[in-house]
Amino acid sequence: MVRRAWLRLVVALAWLVGGCAGEARDAGPETLVLRGFHLVDVEARSVVERDVVIENGVVVARPTLARQRVVDGHGAYLMPALWDLKASLWGNNSTQNWDVLTQEANFTQCLGLHLYYGVGHVGVFGMDRQWAERELKRADALELAAAESFYPDKAICGEKGHPCDLADDVRSARAALDERVRHGVPFVYVVRAKPRKGSLTGVSPAVFAELMTGAAARHLPVIVLVDDWDEAREAAQLGASVIYGFPETPIPDTLLELMRVRGVAFAPALTRFLELNRLLGNEPALSDPFLTATLQPAVRDSYRSERNLFQEWRDDLTVGRAHQAVMLESVARAAKAGVRVVVASDAGWTAGAFQGYSNHAAQAWLERAGLDGWARLSAATVWPAAVFGRHVGFAVGEAADFLALAADPLQSAGNIRKIAWIIGKGRLVNRAKLLPDLTRGNYTP
Repeated sequence: MVRRAWLRLVVALAWLVGGCAGEARDAGPETLVLRGFHLVDVEARSVVERDVVIENGVVVARPTLARQRVVDGHGAYLMPALWDLKASLWGNNSTQNWDVLTQEANFTQCLGLHLYYGVGHVGVFGMDRQWAERELKRADALELAAAESFYPDKAICGEKGHPCDLADDVRSARAALDERVRHGVPFVYVVRAKPRKGSLTGVSPAVFAELMTGAAARHLPVIVLVDDWDEAREAAQLGASVIYGFPETPIPDTLLELMRVRGVAFAPALTRFLELNRLLGNEPALSDPFLTATLQPAVRDSYRSERNLFQEWRDDLTVGRAHQAVMLESVARAAKAGVRVVVASDAGWTAGAFQGYSNHAAQAWLERAGLDGWARLSAATVWPAAVFGRHVGFAVGEAADFLALAADPLQSAGNIRKIAWIIGKGRLVNRAKLLPDLTRGNYTP
């Protein structure tokens, strides 16, 4: 206990000295030397201690710039920043209807909240292209500290809606893919789910086959949203990169083998269907400083009872309560079978899924399902990065997006919450500047 308290004190003092690095950009480029950290190399599944040298946003072999800043970790744990494959960047939802009570935040503010929690990379779901492009230009122009976003345009569905573009025949499927290629999207979401209450409407079998074939020809990864394992099998056979969903029956062994052989990852919708039940009326969880730091009090208070629960959230709550044990067992079996489990938090999309925070909630659910430390960390780092052909780690040339922790993340999912430093795009991040003003009902740019 003494050593742990000492480490926290050292971390706090180091932040006071070096935490305002983001304010000193006018001083010109510099080398950032990270010394005395335990490097948690998730891809190699090893923990070593050595220096990490960063210049111009990437890891380098040795310093070349005249100005250097040394950060001594004093034994803290350094790991790659977290990834989230599915988040909607329009604020945090209360338990009520969107129009009744929600925490307003714009695109870049939401990405800032992700970064506050150590989430450095976010797959953006259901957002309007014009809004996303405008916000990204603004963030670049102002050099705002925020998570990197992977924007795929709206999901491709069998029915047009707020998060969906319609593809109801082969011609419209090809047009949707061509339009995305013109805009340089890094991947696509395709909905295959059968129409049901509270669910997006999936495309037809013929359109789905055309989309999957066309995406492969255009070298686009595809995340397929499903409601049952038959749809998941179809997606795996047609070349999906990731299958996302919360099917209510045990995952078949034959499907697990198919996914393993074909390298198809599984993104279980754990926070969407399980977090609401955990939070409702749970005073210790609702008073957790890790959550209250970024959540408006009125939104948080709505979780203290089910009385005004929006019907759409109630449908998810019912499914989650009924099938929690089955899904956690399926997740455990997937990991044991060698299928890559990846994190998709649904932040902003549903009640109980909050920007950045829900990535940590997903870690806790993966731990509860029985995944070991390496599998948990892989689910939020190297495996989602691999969907985009990216590597994350400490090798020369890797992007310098890191999370430094005061405790070993392999020992407990809760240790990932003990954030000492965040390094985004090669710079120390001032986390305090990412916090929202919780005294205001609406947030403005």
